[in-house]
Amino acid sequence: PALLPARPLAATRPLVATRPARHAQPAMFLGVRKALISVPVLYVLMSLNEYATHRWYQHEEFNRNHAFNRFFQRLLSVLKNRPMRLPDGRANLVKLKGGGHVEHHAETYDDMSLKKDKRWRQTKAAASLDSDIARGTAFSWAVTGMMTVQMLPSALPVFALLGFGLLETLAVLLPGMLVHALVWNMLHPPMHGLPPVKLKYGAPSWPLEGLRDTAYFKYIYENHQGHHVLGGQANYNVCCPLTDHLLGTYVPTATWVKRMRKVPGPEGERWGIPLEP
Repeated sequence: PALLPARPLAATRPLVATRPARHAQPAMFLGVRKALISVPVLYVLMSLNEYATHRWYQHEEFNRNHAFNRFFQRLLSVLKNRPMRLPDGRANLVKLKGGGHVEHHAETYDDMSLKKDKRWRQTKAAASLDSDIARGTAFSWAVTGMMTVQMLPSALPVFALLGFGLLETLAVLLPGMLVHALVWNMLHPPMHGLPPVKLKYGAPSWPLEGLRDTAYFKYIYENHQGHHVLGGQANYNVCCPLTDHLLGTYVPTATWVKRMRKVPGPEGERWGIPLEP
């Protein structure tokens, strides 16, 4: 039989020592650069939101006849045929209710204690606060959720411009808003002589109680006391001081303390003794 041509031997490759494949290291959800950027940016946004909410919503300054209110007057006139003027000729202002904050100011003495005398208890303002165990001083979970939603129109575009994705932005925003509520509830109810906030109501007071021995607590306490002494017309920032300084509404302690009014003596009924720094 015919012989078949021999197949060429397969070329032999030199043996090379191979290293075991390295597994890729898991990437951080937020890199160091983004983490460092996120803290000051979120603080600025929270300070702006805190200021705007406190001044124009809680103190109902939105309800005045300024350009922003007139914009909504015109908008509702177009969308709902809402009259621009009342029958007596006055502007038909768009009004929001401040969530009981104005009533809270009316109940507060300049030493931060809350009125409880019989005469005050007979007023509609006092009665309107009775449905809230914190008497308008604490952030419930619902209020914390509302403030988080309020932050979205500013936080989402700003962080997107900085290269943050949606999940990255929420990973920064949600813990930040929780910390804000924790600071508020650590400060505000006890400084008015009310009990600490419990978990079932809102962010509890106890996790950050250690801050009460710090210069930060002393500053925000005095800053907020000045807000009350000045009739809610200055020092709108509470937990995130900044915007008052930028907009010229900050009043230092040495100035507002001269305007403190006398408060009733020990015979005056109060809801509790304010917790001071």
